[in-house]
Amino acid sequence: MRKALCFALLIASLLGGACVKTDPPPNPFRQPIPYQVGKSPSFVGASDLDQDGFLDLATANTESQSLSILLGNKDGSFQEPAPLPAGKQPRWIVFGDFDQDGKEDAAVLNNDEDNLYLFLNQGAGRFGAPAIYETGRAPFSAAAADFNGDLRLDLAVVSRFDRLTVFLGEENGRLRRGTVDDPGDTPTGVISGYFNKDRIIDLAIANNGAKGGDIILFWGRGDGTFEKGDRYFTGMRPLGLISEDFNGDRRADILVINGVGDSLSLFLQNEKERFDPPRNFGAEGGPVSAAAGDFDGDGQIDLAVANSRSDNISLLIGKGDGSFQHPPLNLFTGVAPFYVAAGDFNRDGRTDLAAVNNEENTLSVLLARLK
Repeated sequence: MRKALCFALLIASLLGGACVKTDPPPNPFRQPIPYQVGKSPSFVGASDLDQDGFLDLATANTESQSLSILLGNKDGSFQEPAPLPAGKQPRWIVFGDFDQDGKEDAAVLNNDEDNLYLFLNQGAGRFGAPAIYETGRAPFSAAAADFNGDLRLDLAVVSRFDRLTVFLGEENGRLRRGTVDDPGDTPTGVISGYFNKDRIIDLAIANNGAKGGDIILFWGRGDGTFEKGDRYFTGMRPLGLISEDFNGDRRADILVINGVGDSLSLFLQNEKERFDPPRNFGAEGGPVSAAAGDFDGDGQIDLAVANSRSDNISLLIGKGDGSFQHPPLNLFTGVAPFYVAAGDFNRDGRTDLAAVNNEENTLSVLLARLK
């Protein structure tokens, strides 16, 4: 039995090291604090929306067609959520100062309305009526960065019906449609970052289609356009991806969350401006999203994975070399956690977590314990 367990752990995780039974790491978080939000929250993001120097939270609620804005109280707690009407099935929120007035705005993807709402921040966490832009069918994920070097935020949106649409920022927070590309089969995630050495913003896109899961890199040209680049195979049905330097070599690595097979694929960027074959390791049931941060305060990047079927957050403690301790620590936050976000909500120097529980209509906040 022990040999079988060792072999299973080796194959499933590929984390290296001897097969030694270990205990989960100590819990670095306090008990989760629940907040009631809109119906079927699918996304949570953190940003300073009221300019008080502390992070606030916003959830995208697919069934109530709204956002829930939770302003921070400067101590890690949050005010009662204020609803903000959005389009049909809001799925994703991107924060950024699109009109360059020093306040964080919100771009919201509406999955069943085939558009995005751009809400400009009027101050104190209040938003005006949105500007509406068509995106293509079923927009699912977006990333904001300056793609053309004009010092204004641009937006890349992937839609599940095989479309990548770039919107270029203009004066007063307006967006102008740029290029439209075919990113692959059923794209469900996009991130921006420096994925080669030319110091121009690139894109990485996760494709969820039946032809086989993959990520495709799009090399930025520096003018707001992109060239399709390398393709890397992932696990089955990747739902999304994040980027972080997981092994401390100052290169952007990519972690992919695979919805079928309950696995994660970690691609480490090498010195040849390519990515090594993935390190695949297990997750709990139904991983949907992940957040990276130093959760235990040891200076290494860790992972928090939201598992919708097993109703928990898996905390994987990083070793600093692109591998993680096993087994993970599993934290219960609520029923069907869909999305997890990280940030220092009370400015105590420790990284906290927030997770939305899709079948419970709640947001759970987990504050880090002080050492």
